[in-house]
Amino acid sequence: MNRQIMLLGFVALLVGLIFQPDMAYADIFLKQKHHRDSFQIMGQTQPAKDFIQTVWITKDTMRSDSEQNSLIIRLDKQIVDIIDHTKKTYTEMPLYFGKVMDEAIGDKAAPEEKQAMSKMIQGMMKFSMTVTDTGEKKKINTWNCSKYIQQIDTVMGPINSELWATQDLKMDYELFAKYNAVLLTLQPGLKDSLAQAMKEAKKIKGVTVLTNTTSTMMGAVAKSSVELLEFKEGKAPVDIALLPAGYKKQPWK
Repeated sequence: MNRQIMLLGFVALLVGLIFQPDMAYADIFLKQKHHRDSFQIMGQTQPAKDFIQTVWITKDTMRSDSEQNSLIIRLDKQIVDIIDHTKKTYTEMPLYFGKVMDEAIGDKAAPEEKQAMSKMIQGMMKFSMTVTDTGEKKKINTWNCSKYIQQIDTVMGPINSELWATQDLKMDYELFAKYNAVLLTLQPGLKDSLAQAMKEAKKIKGVTVLTNTTSTMMGAVAKSSVELLEFKEGKAPVDIALLPAGYKKQPWK
C-alpha cells in the first residue's frame, strides 16, 4: 500500500466520520451490512464484495471491525490504527492531517517544493456537500424512515447517496459533536470543507439505517450500500483500543 493510496483513504475516513449519526455519551454499538458492486478502474476489475461491520463509539475511541480489517480512532492519542487481519499487520497514522501530508511529501523536498505540494494536496482533498430532505417516508425493517439525498463534490469526482434515516432510535447529540470539533481543530487545511459538510449533515434527522451510494472517481463508477442491522447503547469492551497480540507494525509507505 503506497502513501498516495493511504493518504486518500485517510481523507475518506475523515469525510466518513462526519456523515455518521450523532452519538451520545453512552457507548454506542452498531452492526452494519456492507455491499459493493464489482467495478473497473485503471483497466482492472474489482470484484463485488459483501461484509458485516461492527462499530463501537465511546467518548475517546471509535472502533470498526470486519473479518479482514479493523480501524481504531483514538481521540486521546490523536492517532488512527489501520489493522489488516489477513496479513496480521497494522499501520499507525496521525489524526493530524498536516503530519500525514508532511510524511507523504517526504523530507528530501526543498521548502518551496514542500509548500507547493502541500497546497496541491490540500486542493485535491477539499470537497463540498449538500443534503436535501425529499419529504419521502417509508418503513425499513421496524423503523419509520425519511429519505435524504446527499451529494459530495470532490476533485476526483462526485459521490451521490440516497439515505434513509429514522428518529425512532433516540439519543443525545453531544459525543459526535466532540469528534467533529476535534476534526475541525486538527485539520486546518480542510477546515472550511469540514465545517460546511457538518452544517449540511445536521439536516439528516436521526440515525441512518440505509445508504445507497454511487461514487465516480478517475472515470470509474462504483455502487455500494450500507444497511443498519443492529443499534444499541451499552458498555464497550475494555479492550476496544487494544491492537491484536503478535501483529507487526508496518510503515505507511
